[in-house]
Amino acid sequence: MNVFTKILSQQVGTAFAKQIQFGQFLGERNFNINIKQGVVAFGADLQYPIQLLGTEAEGDNSWLWAWANEGSNFSTNILQSCNALRDFGNQHTIEEFTNRSFSLDVVDGHSISLAASGLNDNKCCYYRAPYSGGALFFLVFNVPNEVFSSIDAAQAIEVITDVISNVDVEHWIMCESFLNSQGFTVELSEDKINAIRGNDTIKIIFDSQKRISEISGSLQPQLLAT
Repeated sequence: MNVFTKILSQQVGTAFAKQIQFGQFLGERNFNINIKQGVVAFGADLQYPIQLLGTEAEGDNSWLWAWANEGSNFSTNILQSCNALRDFGNQHTIEEFTNRSFSLDVVDGHSISLAASGLNDNKCCYYRAPYSGGALFFLVFNVPNEVFSSIDAAQAIEVITDVISNVDVEHWIMCESFLNSQGFTVELSEDKINAIRGNDTIKIIFDSQKRISEISGSLQPQLLAT
């Protein structure tokens, strides 16, 4: 396991949950980016500051960090987060943060952005803005606090199963970190994690490779609003 995979595994559960709630908050709104002002608008009613991360190119199936995209002449004001990630990568020998470009077969934009949003000290989400031939990834700041609220236990199980289906991570590290971040009391044994929060319990069984073999929950029924 390399350093990037460990960091992604630690951050991805909470970051993934944020992305789900961010998507629900945005709904069907279209996006419009103003690079010079460093903002993104969603629909006619929402506008937030952004920090660029990088781009995916379909032609050569590659990632390019925004700090390395010299031809675009981006303002340093919207490169602060990706520059901080590069510095962090230099300190901890994380090539995914320091190499200016690499194949998406190594790491794709979603995995980079999930790690980036999790590592950022300020509450943020990320957005993928597609264009002809690729997509721009950036962090979005100052979104409502509801996006960062803890999710219920049933949703937590869904996040865990979605993450292991879509992202290459260490299952045990991801589950332990995510459930701790969601306010569960986490009990560890050789091949099991029991997570308890109030009247909810999530039980996860792992195989000899520390990969999830079974996940179940004893959950309090959710009361419907009247």
